Amino acid sequence: MYIIEKIIKIYLNIVKKEQSVITADFDDNYVLEDVVTCSHNFLPIDSTGKILACSKCGFVVTKDRLKNKEQ
Repeated sequence: MYIIEKIIKIYLNIVKKEQSVITADFDDNYVLEDVVTCSHNFLPIDSTGKILACSKCGFVVTKDRLKNKEQ
């Protein structure tokens, strides 16, 4: 049974690695421009308050990154 479980775990790891990464096309420029020109209003999106998202454009940042930018 142990050997079967190991084989399944190895197979699943290989399958997960084969998934391709989605990259932005040139057609998505309007989304990128919206993030750059937006006057962000960040609100927490989780109960810990560590992850923040803009209420206008949806740009997501961590609280630590936002603190570093303000200084």
